[in-house]
Amino acid sequence: MDASIVLVRHGETAANVAGLWQGATDTELSVAGALQVRRLAARIATHPPDLVIASDLGRTMSTAEALGLPFETDPRWREPDVGVWEGMSLADVRRLHAADLAAVERGDDVALGGGERLSSVAARTREAFEDLVTRVGPGGAALVVSHGVALSSLVADLIGLARPAPLRLMANTGTTTAAVGDRGFQLVSYNDTAHLDDDPPRRRGETDVVLIRHGETAANVEHRWQGHGDWPLNEVGTAQAANAAAGVPRLEALFTSPLLRARHTAEAIGSAQDLEPQVVDDLKEIGFGAWENLTTGEIAAGHPELWGRLMSGEDIVRGGSGETFSAARERMTAAIDAIVAANPERVVGVVSHRTATSAYVNGLLGLSFADRPRLRSLGNTALGRIAYTARGPLLVSWNTGRHLGGG
Repeated sequence: MDASIVLVRHGETAANVAGLWQGATDTELSVAGALQVRRLAARIATHPPDLVIASDLGRTMSTAEALGLPFETDPRWREPDVGVWEGMSLADVRRLHAADLAAVERGDDVALGGGERLSSVAARTREAFEDLVTRVGPGGAALVVSHGVALSSLVADLIGLARPAPLRLMANTGTTTAAVGDRGFQLVSYNDTAHLDDDPPRRRGETDVVLIRHGETAANVEHRWQGHGDWPLNEVGTAQAANAAAGVPRLEALFTSPLLRARHTAEAIGSAQDLEPQVVDDLKEIGFGAWENLTTGEIAAGHPELWGRLMSGEDIVRGGSGETFSAARERMTAAIDAIVAANPERVVGVVSHRTATSAYVNGLLGLSFADRPRLRSLGNTALGRIAYTARGPLLVSWNTGRHLGGG
């Protein structure tokens, strides 16, 4: 069994509200931050972890204490030392230390404000993470309360992302879940804020894409490779789509794959938000060729040579006449880029499929085909959120949704 590690960013502080670099400054939670933590505590009460660890700074210890569980402290989970930037706003840092900040934004491994390098932050948090995995063991669960930059540095390092990592910092009390087992590390979810009432804040000049996987089908239950097979939602999937309609953030436009399972999900969401789903052919699932509608066992038995090549790590044309993962990634990226270009500064929904959305996001993160298992695919009706920013697209959240029972 996998070890499960839940990474939590501390509750909001006054410095967060003011947009200041906190670093090692020992700041208290704001009133809103205390409320965030109470809601997080209620969420985790149903599945408490075996162990809780916090950094030794006040805001993380206050967060951990409010969860109502015994906890230990470990300074390796601290936020980086940001040197002379501590207590400064981003605008002030940009004005007074423009060259140094530009180097950080390029991905150069420089000392933040003359303090700590991000490579050092990643190394110490990874060491603490690996020690924790060993300590809880297979099937064990731990929760860590840490900080925005520390956690994003760790997640980027564990996935294998180049700097600057295309990740938005986790929200205050946002949770990220990692699984570690025989197959190594896998990011299960990122920046889950289902316990909070508000959707992630909009930022001026950005377009937000909300990826939505369709509801369950009979083929999902039977573990069949659907591909372009046109399976409708089953009874569970229909209920999931109705629930998703209540859990999806407010959209300004809605797009869908042409396949029935995606269209039916989009129609439920569109009906709730008074939006007409627009069909985009290139949002459909990866084509599996002769493997479509077969189970994994049937594919392995009927196509042993192709299956063996896929299992050895080759990105083959699926089923002899379908698509490669890379080809699906390219068409999905082109389709979503076109949607974003036509909908500047809006929140748009995209209803698609498991492998198609994974291919797109793996490309966004710069992961290779061999690296794809490091990011778990979206569950049925789970959401992923991408912000298209001036520095390019950033992953805001992954595999989340209030309608999934996490709130």
